[in-house]
Amino acid sequence: MPFHFIENNGNKKLIYNSILVEPKKLNIFGSDLALKIVKELASNPGCAMDLARKLNEHEQKIYYHLRRLENVGVIKQIRTEKRYAMTAKIYSLTSPVIAAKLHEDGYEISNEEIPTPSNNIEKFLYPFVEDGKLNARIIIGDPYSHGKYDTGSTEGPHIFDFALFLGNMLKSCDFPHYKLDTDVRRDELKDNLILFGNPKTNAVIDMINDQLPVYFNVKEGCSIVSRISNKTYSDARTGLILKTKNPLDKNKSLLLIGGIRTRGFQSAVIAFTKHFDKIFQRNTNANEIVCIVEGFDEDSDKIIDNIRFLEML
Repeated sequence: MPFHFIENNGNKKLIYNSILVEPKKLNIFGSDLALKIVKELASNPGCAMDLARKLNEHEQKIYYHLRRLENVGVIKQIRTEKRYAMTAKIYSLTSPVIAAKLHEDGYEISNEEIPTPSNNIEKFLYPFVEDGKLNARIIIGDPYSHGKYDTGSTEGPHIFDFALFLGNMLKSCDFPHYKLDTDVRRDELKDNLILFGNPKTNAVIDMINDQLPVYFNVKEGCSIVSRISNKTYSDARTGLILKTKNPLDKNKSLLLIGGIRTRGFQSAVIAFTKHFDKIFQRNTNANEIVCIVEGFDEDSDKIIDNIRFLEML
């Protein structure tokens, strides 16, 4: 059940996704180290080893607080990574706000009065869109055959659907607003990036593929592999929506809309444009979002028109 926290801030109200904890469990914040861990994970998901290095603390102390924070629900494991032949658990903050109910003193209101986080889309698209302006490099695959796979992009028609969705969020846009993967400069990749396609159709995705929490396995055909669940998805209709740190500059963000084939890419676009609320409802951490979907032809007209969710973080 989702909870929301409303903050009166001058002449405006800010609404946050929140988690509800038992008052007696608030003692997890009695340690300065626990607070430092939470602050660090809020901006940079990491493992115990990362935190020990950044906070200059013994790794066993970090493990102790991670276990306590995870048990209460303040943090959650978002994926695993291989580190020095070992498996590291990567954690992230679950929600920016926690609440404790001390007394049953609420009052009933109508559904129309219930505040909802109407800015979910804005939160998801931040920092790619700020104050109605595009703040990212949009990179699409060259439609001409190119790259080591000698493949051209075929995602164009479905990118248009995403562009219409994105355009609703923009007050202005400087043209040209995109670049082909064959034209983009290396220094331009150290920015917020919006990427479309897969490693075969977009050379930039191919460049960073091995560094992503969910990646494309192109050695044997093409499939999507999740480091989070250790599952592999190979249906051609499988699509991916990924928001994470830009591997080429950890201070920037990356949004990847991709698919195993064109049908998979179409499935990802349908999920993003038609089922966004479901994605965000399951992914309260707007900085790290993974959504893997599979499209299907619901009305039997040979066109993908609906999706099923395979994995969400």
